[in-house]
Amino acid sequence: MKNTLEISLLVCILASSSLASAATNVNLGSNAFRIEPIAGYETVYRDTPTPHTSTRVIYGGRLVLGSGFLAGELEYTKGSDTENYSAAPEKVFHEDEKAKLGLRLTHPFNQYFFTSARLGAQASKGYKEETNGGVVTRTEIPVKYLPYAGASLGIHFGSFISVSAGTTMVFRDSSDMSKNDVQNTLSVSIGVN
Repeated sequence: MKNTLEISLLVCILASSSLASAATNVNLGSNAFRIEPIAGYETVYRDTPTPHTSTRVIYGGRLVLGSGFLAGELEYTKGSDTENYSAAPEKVFHEDEKAKLGLRLTHPFNQYFFTSARLGAQASKGYKEETNGGVVTRTEIPVKYLPYAGASLGIHFGSFISVSAGTTMVFRDSSDMSKNDVQNTLSVSIGVN
């Protein structure tokens, strides 16, 4: 189970390169492939030491395959946060890696502004370190697969560069929306011929 996320990422990359080969043969146009560096923050649900939410910075990248209305997306993000408490545990550190594979629907308002909706599945893994009385205990968090959905607004700067701001919800518990993760990101898209 330790290497499950790496295997999932490898499968996603192989599937993406297959889609890229197919897209090249179909000639989807100058914006068929886009690379998007990502920076943002996310609010995540924590159940220890008591139920609460935590906000942290995330960073990563996204590959978008396709142009026009429908495209595929592959995304990788990483984030970490530290929480300090006055009682045991005195400090809790979390680090997570997340990979998303899904579809993106894009609607242009005009030649400059556009909106996108996204839907897919996320694989995540990580670890937690708790400090109690100076003793650090590390716990591996097993791989989890969860659905996600989101939306973004963006602006084009010429033919190959655009900037978008988006919000994505990762559904941990459909019966209690407060337990879902919310990711707010800013990305710069660079189109590649």
